[in-house]
Amino acid sequence: MAVFCVEEKVAKVLKKSAVTESVSEKAFLSQAIASPVSRNMTAGYLKLEAGYAKEIVSPVDEVDLVLSGAVTCLCDGDDIVARKGDILFIEKGTRAHFSASCDCLLFMVTYPLLQETVDAMMKKRTRNDNE
Repeated sequence: MAVFCVEEKVAKVLKKSAVTESVSEKAFLSQAIASPVSRNMTAGYLKLEAGYAKEIVSPVDEVDLVLSGAVTCLCDGDDIVARKGDILFIEKGTRAHFSASCDCLLFMVTYPLLQETVDAMMKKRTRNDNE
């Protein structure tokens, strides 16, 4: 068992990653809690810049707490707008269109590990493309 503390100034270092670059040029991520600290979950900050718009099929279960701004999610014909203080739950396998008309900052938690899940998907896709 272990307890870890990631200071805010470290946790909020947002950058492009293999995860966000495959999603959008307007998405920035910090994976403050990830492997090797956690073997099961990822937690960190996600910034969506104004004009962000992308359809995504979620590769993980994800919970997002909106810290500032607003994010719109269109899923199964329902238009959901999450604003500061709202919490979104996105189930693994959900296909939805996300957009932000203004800059938006979220705190996100995923299960299982986000980077490892995306890496495995990309590896499988590359292997299938080569066959």
